[in-house]
Amino acid sequence: MNRLAPKRGFISALGLSQLVSWGTLYYSFPLIAEAMAAELGWSRADIYGAATLGLVASALATYPIGAMIDRGHGRKLMVGATVAASFVLIGWSNIDSILSLYALIITLGVLQAALSYEPAFAVTVRQLGTQQARSAITAITLWAGFASTVFVPLLQFMLDNWGWRDALLGLAMINITIAAPLYRWAIWPANADNHPLQQTPNPEESPIRAVLRSPRFYLLSASFCAYMALFSGFTYHIYPLLIALSSDTQSVVFAIALIGPAQVGARTLLLLFEEISIKRLGLLAGIAFPLAILMLKLPPSAFTLAGLCILYGAANGIFTIVRGMAVPELLSRHNYGTINGIMLVPMSLARAAAPWSIAAYWTHSGTPNSAIQLLLILAILVPLLFIAAIYVKRTR
Repeated sequence: MNRLAPKRGFISALGLSQLVSWGTLYYSFPLIAEAMAAELGWSRADIYGAATLGLVASALATYPIGAMIDRGHGRKLMVGATVAASFVLIGWSNIDSILSLYALIITLGVLQAALSYEPAFAVTVRQLGTQQARSAITAITLWAGFASTVFVPLLQFMLDNWGWRDALLGLAMINITIAAPLYRWAIWPANADNHPLQQTPNPEESPIRAVLRSPRFYLLSASFCAYMALFSGFTYHIYPLLIALSSDTQSVVFAIALIGPAQVGARTLLLLFEEISIKRLGLLAGIAFPLAILMLKLPPSAFTLAGLCILYGAANGIFTIVRGMAVPELLSRHNYGTINGIMLVPMSLARAAAPWSIAAYWTHSGTPNSAIQLLLILAILVPLLFIAAIYVKRTR
C-alpha cells in the first residue's frame, strides 16, 4: 500500500488540485466561449446550450459518484476523471463543428461531476471524519478559491497570445501534470486501513430514509438549487455581462479576479470564528447574494465592478462551506456521499439550466438587464428558502 498522506498534506494537495480542476474545467469556459463565438460565428445560445447539456450529464452522474466515494473509490474516480478531462480539452482544441463541441462538453460534464467540490467534500469527510471536516473543507476551499484569480488572467494572456485552441492545450497540460498526481497522492486507496469514518453499507440500517422524509431536506435542497443556478449563471455570464455594461476590459478582468481573494478572505475569517453555526453562516451569506446582484444596476465603474465581485465572492466563499457541511450538521452524520449525491441531482439540473436560460433570455430581449433580473430572482430565493429550512422541525 502506498504511504497515506498526512492530514496537512492531504488538505494542501486536495486544495491545490481542486484549484486546478476548477480553473481548467469550469472558469475557463466563458472566456473560451467568447473567443470561439468571435472566430467561428456561433451564437451565444448555441455555445451555452452545450454547457447546459454538459451540466445535465453531470447531474445524472452525481448520485453514483457519491455512492462510489462512500465505498472508498474516491482516488480512482478523481484521478481517472482528471486524466480523461485533459484528453477532452485536447479534443476541444481541434473542433470545427457545433456537434463536436456538444459531444465533448457533454463528456466533460460527466467528468466534472467527479472533480467538483462535492466529491472533494465527500472524500474529506470519509478520510478525516465529521469532527475535522469543517476546518478541512474550509482550508481546501481556501486553495480552490484562488481558481478564478489564477486562471482568468492566465487564460486571458493565453488567449491574447496563443488563441483559444492552443490555450486549451495549455489547460490540458496543466491539468494532467499538476492535478492528477496530487489527487493520487492525497486520497487514500479503497483498501486503506483505519478510516476514521465508516459508512453503513446496508441501506436498511442507514438514516437515508428518515432524511428523505424530512421537510428540511427538501427546503435545503430547494435553497441549494437556487444557489447552484445563481452560481452557474453568474460564473458563465459575469464576463460577457460586465463587458456589455462596461467597455473597460481591463477593469472587468481585474474585478472578476477579485472574486477569488474575496472567497479566500471570507473563508479565512471562518477559521477564526469556528463557533459560528452553519445556520447563521447560511443566513449571512444568503442575504449578501441579492445585495451583490443589485450592484449590477448601479452605473458601471471600476469601483462598482470591484465591489460587486468582492461581495459576491465573499458570500459564495461562505455559502460553499455551508453547503459542504449541511448534510452532517443539519441532516445526518452518516452516508455523506449518498445523501449529498441525492441532493445534487436537482441541484445539478438547476445549475445546468441556468446558463442556457439566461443566454436565451438575454438573446431574446437584446439587453443585459434581462440577465440581471433572472440573477436577482435566484439570489433572493437562496436566503428565503434557507430560512424556511432551518426553522422547519427536523425529522428524527
